[in-house]
Amino acid sequence: MGQIGSLGINIIFETSDKRILNFINFTQQVSASWANHDIIGGKPKSEFVGANLRKVSFSITLDSRFGIRPRTILENIQKMVEDGTVEKLVIGNKTVGLNKWKITNANEAWNTIYSGGELAKATVALSLEEYL
Repeated sequence: MGQIGSLGINIIFETSDKRILNFINFTQQVSASWANHDIIGGKPKSEFVGANLRKVSFSITLDSRFGIRPRTILENIQKMVEDGTVEKLVIGNKTVGLNKWKITNANEAWNTIYSGGELAKATVALSLEEYL
């Protein structure tokens, strides 16, 4: 099994001959807050206020052809969002950032549904924010 990473214990990113669950379009935003103080007759002076919370976003394609159950994973993600679960985000055996992460938004698209209502393929875009 080729584990790529994880978001807690509920979402394990991996590629193998039996199961593929991976992400695409991973972005991370690292920013800071600055205050500007007006100076009479001169340019404003900048003051570093502090670091902002980091933000991460990525998309996951959930496809039953690759050994996963899209609806089960979506339900796990929904529960994490609605319960306010915070988890470590690990990619390549290294944690992303120093703190845990909360899912602030999960945007689902149900791409393929078979007869009987079985969800065969879905895409979910996740937005995470650092948790302190």
